[in-house]
Amino acid sequence: MKKLIVAAVMCLGTAAFAQSATGTPSNPAPDAPSAGQMKGPTTGVEAQEVGPAIGNTAKKVVGADTDKDKAAKAAGTGAWKMKDAYSLSGTVKSPDGDDVTIARTGDLPEVQLDVRDQTVVTLDGKTVKANELPEGASVRAKFQLEGDDSVALELKATSPKGAVKK
Repeated sequence: MKKLIVAAVMCLGTAAFAQSATGTPSNPAPDAPSAGQMKGPTTGVEAQEVGPAIGNTAKKVVGADTDKDKAAKAAGTGAWKMKDAYSLSGTVKSPDGDDVTIARTGDLPEVQLDVRDQTVVTLDGKTVKANELPEGASVRAKFQLEGDDSVALELKATSPKGAVKK
């Protein structure tokens, strides 16, 4: 008897679903949605193409240029912002034409900074070249990271006590 009841319920349930609002493909119900409504409107544009286009348009409207090639060129030309720079202080250990090594106090490691043409180097308030900095001079440096390199933006040095001034 249970099997008969289950079979009847299954048949009635299937019949109830067969008479849904959509009807059948060969005989759709009058109020059934059209194929366009079921699938949505077609624009001929893939969603994967829209995202990059929106991003580039937004960048143009806002004026933000985040193109990696242009950013790399700007970094290479020395377009640095002092407000984004890191700072450190220590003493000049070994000046060289294109880099300066700065010894720091305590257990802090030495830092080697690349010196570029745009780097502002002063000794006792006067503009000098990086290789003119005397060893042992106190220095305050502002620098930025460029890949794995630390690039000096500004080096302000004070002559060591007892040093002979030229």
